[in-house]
Amino acid sequence: MIEGRWKTLSGVEVDIEEKIKKFNTEQYNLHVGSDSCLNGEKFRLISTICFRDPGHGVIVFWRAKKPETPTSLHKRLQLEVLDSIQIASSLQEICGRDLTVHVDINPDDRFESNKFYDEMVGMVKGCGFKCITKPDAFAAAIADMYTR
Repeated sequence: MIEGRWKTLSGVEVDIEEKIKKFNTEQYNLHVGSDSCLNGEKFRLISTICFRDPGHGVIVFWRAKKPETPTSLHKRLQLEVLDSIQIASSLQEICGRDLTVHVDINPDDRFESNKFYDEMVGMVKGCGFKCITKPDAFAAAIADMYTR
C-alpha cells in the first residue's frame, strides 16, 4: 500500500492505487523521486511517481509530507532517499517490474551534497533499484517544483 494523499500536477486528488493499475503497462517506464524544502521552521517532503512514455511525455502524481525537520543535510538527503525507496518498494510489489529511483544529489564535487553521493546511490542500488542523479533526475526535479 502506498500511503498519503496523492495528486495530479494540477492538484486534483487521486486514488493512487487505481492510477497505478491504469498506467502499469509496458508503454510506461516507472520512476520515483523526492525532494524537500526547509523554509524557516517549515519542512516539506515531496515525492513523485512518474509514468514515462518515452518520446511522448510523462504522467506524474505527487504527495506532500511534513515530517520532523532533519538536523543536517545528510539526514535530509537520507529522508528523501528512504522515502523514495519505500515508495519504489511498494510500487514494485504492485507492478511486478523494475523501476528507477531519482535522487536529488549532485555528482559534481563543488556541491555540498556530493560528499554523500556514494552513500545515497549505494542505498538505492543496494535495494535493487536503478538510480539516476542530477542533472538527469527528472522525478526529483518535478518534486522540487512542489516543495515551496
